[in-house]
Amino acid sequence: MENHLILGIDAGNHRVKIAGLHGVDSFKSNICGWFERDIKEQFGNDDMEFQVGNRKGFAGTIAQFEDEFGDGTTYGDSKAHEDTKIRILLGIYRYMLKFNLQIDHISIITGQPIKQHKESEKNKISEMLIDTHEFTVNNSKVKFTIDKVGISPEGSGAFWSNPVNDAIRIIDVGSGTVNMATISDRRHIHKSSGTMNTGIETLRNKNDYEAISRAIFQQATKLKWNKNDTVYVCGGVTLLLLPFIQNYFVNVIALQPKLKREYDTLVLEPTYANAVGFYNIAKGVFK
Repeated sequence: MENHLILGIDAGNHRVKIAGLHGVDSFKSNICGWFERDIKEQFGNDDMEFQVGNRKGFAGTIAQFEDEFGDGTTYGDSKAHEDTKIRILLGIYRYMLKFNLQIDHISIITGQPIKQHKESEKNKISEMLIDTHEFTVNNSKVKFTIDKVGISPEGSGAFWSNPVNDAIRIIDVGSGTVNMATISDRRHIHKSSGTMNTGIETLRNKNDYEAISRAIFQQATKLKWNKNDTVYVCGGVTLLLLPFIQNYFVNVIALQPKLKREYDTLVLEPTYANAVGFYNIAKGVFK
């Protein structure tokens, strides 16, 4: 349908990633309150001034630097909060702007940490997104309708960015959580999957990759993972983390998402694994 856009959106706490037929986009997840600026510095090409409902503020790199209260990110094991809504709305706006799209109706798959992938939490996310949204970004009025929303478990959703037939483990390292998923016969195995309420941005030393790798392995032993299992790693720090994870697992691979477009296939960085996986799921669900 010409007036219908299908997207996969990973509304992470560090960066928001969006995947669709035309390609991908990402921007800093930071959000802060609005204030009057005497000097209008540009901090990044994702600087946004927005008003969504009664909430007015800045998003993107500008919010990272100008947040009066430090890191204004909402961390936790659920995405059912207003920051997620704002990030998703801004993500859709940026995607349509980047690819020069004039589309009124959107269907999306987004994610929820495995630990809180429950009907009550999923319903909260769907209810705050399914609506006709009118808001302002950088003095431009934006209006579109989100018709359908699906919620995928993070980590397991990443599997569909480059699916294989083997039984595998997936470590999805985010800024606020680490999702650990087991996939067998292309199905999510609940008993050996879970979420750690620790991520790169929650560490005292954000560069202590050995410490978080050790914590991941300790959690893996609780989930009955074996050091000889095939383990795929995704998330923005994958390539930095990989050498440390390899000290605990023998067969560790960086998950490379593949986004099929009309005339080609993009092979992307592991940070896009959830977004591309969500998009591939969405294509099947919302076709």
